[in-house]
Amino acid sequence: MNTNIGAFDGWFRTLLFIIAICYAILAGGSAWVWIIPTAVLFVTAVATWCPLYEMLGINTGKDQ
Repeated sequence: MNTNIGAFDGWFRTLLFIIAICYAILAGGSAWVWIIPTAVLFVTAVATWCPLYEMLGINTGKDQ
């Protein structure tokens, strides 16, 4: 599979997802709006492929 997300980028996306979950738990109901966009970041970090990066020609991973 083609990858375009590097290690730092993947860990940063995962960290944002964890922070959003903590914020949602602490802030209450309306904070769940943050979970959906950051869940997309988390899924792309796990898959190590981002469709937006593909369209823009960005590659933060190692050259293959």
